[in-house]
Amino acid sequence: MKKATLLLAVLTVCMYSFGQTFVSTTPSNKNVILEEYTGTNCVYCPDGHKIAQQLVTGNPDRFFAINIHQGSFAGTNPNYTTQWGNALAGQTGLTGYPSGTINRHVFTGTTTALSRGAWAANGATIMATPSPVNIAAQSTIDWSTRELTVIVEVYYTGDATNTTNKLNVALLQNNILGPQTGGANYNPTMMVGSLYRHMHMLRDLITGQWGIDIPTTTTGTFFSDTLVYTVPADINNVPIKLEDIEIIAFVAEGQQEILTGAKSTLTALNAPAIYPRLDAITSIDYATCDGNAGAYVDLKNVGSDPITSVELSYTIAGGTPQTFVWDARTIPSMVTDTIHLPMLNIATGVNQIVSVTITQVNGSAYTTATPVTLTIKKKVVNGGGYMSFKLVTDRYASETTFKIFKPDGSILLQGGPWANLGSNSTTTRWFAIEPDQIGCYRFEVYDSFGDGINSGYGAGGFQVIKYDQTVLINDNGQFGSMARYMINVDEVSGVEENISTTNVNVYPNPTDGVTNIAIQLVNDAKVNVTIYNIYGQLVQVLNDSPLSQGSNNLTFNAANLSSGIYIVKVSVDGETHTKKITVR
Repeated sequence: MKKATLLLAVLTVCMYSFGQTFVSTTPSNKNVILEEYTGTNCVYCPDGHKIAQQLVTGNPDRFFAINIHQGSFAGTNPNYTTQWGNALAGQTGLTGYPSGTINRHVFTGTTTALSRGAWAANGATIMATPSPVNIAAQSTIDWSTRELTVIVEVYYTGDATNTTNKLNVALLQNNILGPQTGGANYNPTMMVGSLYRHMHMLRDLITGQWGIDIPTTTTGTFFSDTLVYTVPADINNVPIKLEDIEIIAFVAEGQQEILTGAKSTLTALNAPAIYPRLDAITSIDYATCDGNAGAYVDLKNVGSDPITSVELSYTIAGGTPQTFVWDARTIPSMVTDTIHLPMLNIATGVNQIVSVTITQVNGSAYTTATPVTLTIKKKVVNGGGYMSFKLVTDRYASETTFKIFKPDGSILLQGGPWANLGSNSTTTRWFAIEPDQIGCYRFEVYDSFGDGINSGYGAGGFQVIKYDQTVLINDNGQFGSMARYMINVDEVSGVEENISTTNVNVYPNPTDGVTNIAIQLVNDAKVNVTIYNIYGQLVQVLNDSPLSQGSNNLTFNAANLSSGIYIVKVSVDGETHTKKITVR
């Protein structure tokens, strides 16, 4: 269907003899078109966006994403939906969001909808499958008229199994800043201040709901189509920025199976001579316990002239503006480069807003730039002495590990991975942190899948608790691939465990119930057992009487004690044996 309201004109050239100009005629495997169904009110959709972008980045020119805002989570303010989304989603059989289809292929069952965890493996299957057809596209966009011209070429290297083939051309837009539930937790790198950067968003289907016919689909057939389309200033009151559009072309069997696809090249005509834009600002997490932090900005040269120098103005927490001049290299037209800011000195433990704007380009004043902002929170806590680490892993404990590094970079303590659970529940584990030197310790918890330990598969998280029961760190587990904290240790642990001819063992450790104190005596002896909290306060006396040579077992109930580190002292005829236990 061709829409006059969007000023679409289609010029079709069908050639049944070989006459292509840029499409490959060499047989190749299929490329992937991921149609991801998403919405701004969907908590876990940012995790889908992250996975999709990883697949696009990891498979250049082979994997392409189309983000379709549709359904009950799409919302209406702003309105990112299209007139095409419901019909596309209606044939997938999706039951939740985010969902996606890989080339609209049925991998199992009868529906094409896949959860985000299945995209990578099924995408790899498609990319290993021979395609009967190749496709390529080249486009130009005239900034003065907003006229987009797309030339698509298709060449069949084999006979199509289904002879009803359709050419589809989708108009996408990147870098749309707007709301997104769950963005800060599940895809924090896409946050720009309080807004979320939406990528690969479907704005229009230039060829209509299901595409246009390809008349002949046998080996050696060449088909070319030229589409001329005027890009609207906005769709549903959401502006379309010409520098952010993306064109994806693909061939489908009717309304379903996509055979292959490609991203069009895009050349700008009559673009502004000078047009720099700050696309993003990203923090650099310095592993120190002071206020040193870093950040870099992505600057895109949208203009036609190269950029040779840029002057930036930046503020920290609304303070005095500071100036930084960057002239490291030339940024050609339509190219993005990274500019590292000087070292930032911020307050630790609190949110600090860094704002950056452009004040000069190529030596001349520039006043129309839009600032970018970043909230930095350097996670530094003061601790010391004995500390308890309480780790609650979600169902996928096999993805979770942790490390604590000493000031010299060596590892003080590490753990994981562990066995997965059979349901979306959690497991609590306790560890004793015993710093042996004063200085800055680096504490990191990792998730190998990249969705933290609290993303819908059990509410995980972790705490670090000082010996006086002060909670130093309380993390909800929604951290992506890694959560990092710096612990400024000003007090080392001081209780040493004695070793002698008398064997003393306390178990289980950690404990939250009946606890055994196994004492192996070489002679009859008078034994005294006392338990102290980390302050040195006596909390319990277990025994003060003679015991016989050989094995002796005493017990106490740790359920009566508060969570934390305790010292069990076993005195045997005046010789003291000290054991540390963690009560959870």
